[in-house]
Amino acid sequence: MTVTTEAFLGARCPRQILSTHLKYGDHHDRFDDKELQQRLTQMRIKLLEAEIRMLPKPNLSPKAFVMELLEAIANNGEPLPDAGFRSLIRASTPSWKRRLYHSVAAPPSANLDHVASALGETMARSDNQFAILVGEGEKFRITFPTDTVDYGDGTSWVECRLRGRDSDKLLVMIGWQLVQREDDGAWLVDSVDWQDFRDQFRPGIGREEWMRICG
Repeated sequence: MTVTTEAFLGARCPRQILSTHLKYGDHHDRFDDKELQQRLTQMRIKLLEAEIRMLPKPNLSPKAFVMELLEAIANNGEPLPDAGFRSLIRASTPSWKRRLYHSVAAPPSANLDHVASALGETMARSDNQFAILVGEGEKFRITFPTDTVDYGDGTSWVECRLRGRDSDKLLVMIGWQLVQREDDGAWLVDSVDWQDFRDQFRPGIGREEWMRICG
């Protein structure tokens, strides 16, 4: 049986609505407005603090930058929803940012928050090989088997590996091409090579799959 809104309200509400004898601007309205302003101020402070903590940051080494970026993606909902993927977008060169936007069919002018949300939803799909980065799949630890390759021209190469936390099995190798931002020296992602060693994701062609998704 379908119940209309009018029937629902008519069955439960008196026909005459009693007046509270309170008008806009009364003391309780001022109190509510003050409380609302306090909450808005607290929210703005929280947003500002979150922005300050987000990447990119100057004075981070390439390895520290990669580690912090992976941790941000893994904890995408902290301290605010989609904060991890917002950091990824913010910490990307223009060319890599375009690829990220393209991967979720977003135009270059799309709102950053909307793109971050779309990336989070796409990455979290159980059949997506990159879901491991957001905690969907095997638990892993991050290792850096080689030294950072510093080309001396504001670019560097970092290799990291995701290994099974319990088994120590090699799951994924990731190569990060990084570029320093000119104004403060903060590192930015310029490209990513992904080599997957998990059987269900066709090992050996991870790079091509990444480029197909983000290219």
